[in-house]
Amino acid sequence: MYGSHGVVRSAGLVAAGAVLAALAGCGGGDGATAAQWVPAPPSAVPPSPTAPARVAKLTSACKLLSAEAVMKVLGPTSKTKLKARELPVDKSDGSVAYACSYGKDGQEPFALNVSTRPDRADGAQEAIDAIADAYDGSTPVEGVGAAGVGYVTDGGFRLVAIAVPYETDLRLVVFGGPKLVPQAKLVEVAEQVVAKI
Repeated sequence: MYGSHGVVRSAGLVAAGAVLAALAGCGGGDGATAAQWVPAPPSAVPPSPTAPARVAKLTSACKLLSAEAVMKVLGPTSKTKLKARELPVDKSDGSVAYACSYGKDGQEPFALNVSTRPDRADGAQEAIDAIADAYDGSTPVEGVGAAGVGYVTDGGFRLVAIAVPYETDLRLVVFGGPKLVPQAKLVEVAEQVVAKI
């Protein structure tokens, strides 16, 4: 199960952090769950024909993806009300990473990690290939960003990583949650962030 804030940090965000480490040739993850997936009802609102302006400077993960946006895609129930919590900025490995966890009642099963790698805009495919190589059974994410991959950690978390060049930098979006959530749903959530960055 998910448990306290520390579990998200060691499960969802360490798995997301493994993505950053994969860029340097490492990998890892932690966490577990057993439940049944309930999809969101179809949305009656068509997507907006115009994309929002891209954010020039990243300052927060929670500002890029609200708890309400996560709930809208993942299928809220009348008793579900997620809250977003910004986590401390990570400035390691030559990148700057912003993280946000989503949950309620001390349990935060969903996490977003958005990082910037300076002067690496041309390394999108290389970054995604490094992540794919670190996780057996990874599957491509196509049609979003410059390159993407979905994977499951040894601890039972499903994540999607999408590389997005911005000027000379490479931005990496990682969104994850319980393994029972289909990859397509995680991609749908991550797309909202990719459109902004």
